[in-house]
Amino acid sequence: MNLRLALACLAASLAFAAPAFAEETQALLPDSVNLELIEGSTVPEDCQYPETISDTATFELACVTMPRASSGYIAAEYIGQLGEHGWVQGDYVTGGLTAVRTDEQDCRHVLNIFPSDFPRGDRRSANVVIWFALEREPRCTN
Repeated sequence: MNLRLALACLAASLAFAAPAFAEETQALLPDSVNLELIEGSTVPEDCQYPETISDTATFELACVTMPRASSGYIAAEYIGQLGEHGWVQGDYVTGGLTAVRTDEQDCRHVLNIFPSDFPRGDRRSANVVIWFALEREPRCTN
């Protein structure tokens, strides 16, 4: 299953509506992944990262929130951008999935992607979040 389809399926459980690019160009993880902020999503002041991914020495972090009603399409737009930048589906992990990109030295860069309710734990919330946690150290075989 390709990355776009995998997250679209995962995000589809959160909802649907048509997205577009934001008028202001703002990027998530601009020095590494460089995802453009999609219209309908916002970067909150407090991402409420779970403790398991809050270590900024281990992860480069970003998040976006969006209305639950339009989250499926907006999440699919983010996955499409990842594909355009050479990321492919990695593994399913507890609560999400990974995207990977292999560099010229045959090292794999791993981006963890976790959708959740926002605020955390509120299953009836009007908003959802996608946490992006890029592992700072690539996985190299040599």
